[in-house]
Amino acid sequence: KFLLAAGLIYYLVNTGKLDFRLLGKLLDNPLTIFIAVAILQGDNFLVAARLRILLHQKAKNVLSLIHVFLANWIGLFFNSVLPGSVTGDVVKIFYIQDLDENLNKKYLLISVLIDRVVGLIGLIIVGGLVSIFNYQSLTSLSADVTNLINLNILLVLGVFALLSFLFFFPSLPLRISKMLKFNSILMKILNKCDEIWMDLCLFRKKILVLIGISMIIQGLAVFAFWYLVHPFATGASFELSTAFSVMPIGFISIAVPIAPAGLGVGHLVFQNLLGFFGITNGASLFNLYFFVVVASNLTGVLPYVLYSGKSKHKVHLNDISNIENEMHINS
Repeated sequence: KFLLAAGLIYYLVNTGKLDFRLLGKLLDNPLTIFIAVAILQGDNFLVAARLRILLHQKAKNVLSLIHVFLANWIGLFFNSVLPGSVTGDVVKIFYIQDLDENLNKKYLLISVLIDRVVGLIGLIIVGGLVSIFNYQSLTSLSADVTNLINLNILLVLGVFALLSFLFFFPSLPLRISKMLKFNSILMKILNKCDEIWMDLCLFRKKILVLIGISMIIQGLAVFAFWYLVHPFATGASFELSTAFSVMPIGFISIAVPIAPAGLGVGHLVFQNLLGFFGITNGASLFNLYFFVVVASNLTGVLPYVLYSGKSKHKVHLNDISNIENEMHINS
């Protein structure tokens, strides 16, 4: 995985598509970096608030938002220093488990997975609505942009179909899956989908609130990206509507568990996505965002050090590996 990420970075640098000198120009604007980090940390606080809502479904006592935020902050730290984007979630589970005796690992795993799902739904809805609102102006740019915008709209229609099933026909997907007969491998996948669907149904009453919070979170994340990098775009101006159009696919791509924080993969994806809009240095722009996000996440070492030795549940590598494998299977 690291060789693949390194190979992608080497390719982009060797072809002149990734220019690290742009980092120096960003460092000349410390106020811009500070504001972007502040937006990202505010986003992380909202993520903790969203997760806290899920945890209260089973928690015995009212959970401290600050404690959930600190656990999430530690998880972000591990997301940036270890491969993939779910390792930090696994570590977060162990710290949250200390907050309430009713929160066992199985329920925490379900909560974190549902948190991921509603986060993805919020991202798709934000991108889809912006694509619909600016459809005429965006699709007039090129055929590639039209395909991207149509994909965003298709995804948001899929989300609305999912929500309609969730509220009006919650048992229908389970009935359909029982009627279908596949080979053993496909049945295992289908059974996992059924389990996730049933877990999602458990939070049906809170799903709209969770999605609303997710839309705010994703909107702020997109704005932070645009605010940080748009002055450095070359070839064409980087409009805010462009950012909202490319970010759903872009953010989904960097969730692929290859390297920390989407290293390599995100650089290549944003080079191509922003290239659809005439922006020639997409990899370099993502590189600015990458370093600021990693720097912001690395501050999670502070609560990690403070928590060290205080956790009732010891974090073992085998436990992390087992839970991470389960999360990858469910994903």
